[in-house]
Amino acid sequence: MREVLIYCRDHRCSHHIEISADRWPDHARLSDIEPGFVCTACGKRGADVRPNFPQARMGSG
Repeated sequence: MREVLIYCRDHRCSHHIEISADRWPDHARLSDIEPGFVCTACGKRGADVRPNFPQARMGSG
């Protein structure tokens, strides 16, 4: 996993971004980094961080 999706914890805001996960060590848990985020749209602290897996390829290629 090289990219993560960061969603504002406030469901009314729904701001989200995609960033590189290279800044954290491989052993870092997503739940450990979530409290450190502050939404740039609404200012709420905390986020839902999810892996951004590559899309599956369809077809027999």
